[in-house]
Amino acid sequence: MNPDSRARIVRAVLATVFGLELAWIAFVLVQQWQTNPTFGLDYRWHVDAARRLLDTGTPYWPWQIAGPYEISDGAILYPPTAFLLFIPFIWLPAVLWWAVPIAILAVGMAIHRPPLWAWVVIGAILSFEKSLNVFVFGNPSMWIVAAIAAGTVLWWPFILVVAKPTFAPIALIGIRHRSWWIAAAILAVASIPFARVWLDWLAVVRNSNVSLIYNLPTLPLMLAPLVAWLAGVRRPLEWPKPRPQRDEVPPQVVG
Repeated sequence: MNPDSRARIVRAVLATVFGLELAWIAFVLVQQWQTNPTFGLDYRWHVDAARRLLDTGTPYWPWQIAGPYEISDGAILYPPTAFLLFIPFIWLPAVLWWAVPIAILAVGMAIHRPPLWAWVVIGAILSFEKSLNVFVFGNPSMWIVAAIAAGTVLWWPFILVVAKPTFAPIALIGIRHRSWWIAAAILAVASIPFARVWLDWLAVVRNSNVSLIYNLPTLPLMLAPLVAWLAGVRRPLEWPKPRPQRDEVPPQVVG
């Protein structure tokens, strides 16, 4: 069997595997949407928390602020600036909560034109139960992984990853770019109106039994766009190649 035939077989196998992964992901999401009453539960909790912020001045439950508690249903841990995202969804259609981050994730990865084997790896990551649960429950981590995907293209969205302290080191990927610092400054200014709510958030984090490793099961999902970025044809981390020098004209021999 010649190398071209082997390559075609490998591509066919990889394409088949990736197709099966996509079919599985679509099946799980549709099946859960139709049969699981907790589908979108995290979305509903965070939109309710946004309403609570507008109504009472804080999105957090009194028992979270009052003293030690164990993480349980309805506990909100996101920092105040995250509610700049949550508040508009009080009025926006719920479908956009899923459609926008999924579109950003897909486009952000496709821009890098990763090879087929990388898509298979990405498909395996997305097929992982903990990754699927993020989308089934409508967890805001959908927006964090979308920010990572956008960051691999525009750099500045990496700063938005700080909303999940567990994954904050990923935000540092964009630190060498001016747009990242501008976005960080804008985020800092946007935090000022939430001054009192930040005190509530510090109490909520201090009182909870949650550690930085709480979100580690969703780390593979956060790595999916980085796989596309690093394996793709468009590689921002690649050192620029030296420009080819013009051919020098040999000196003329004077007779």
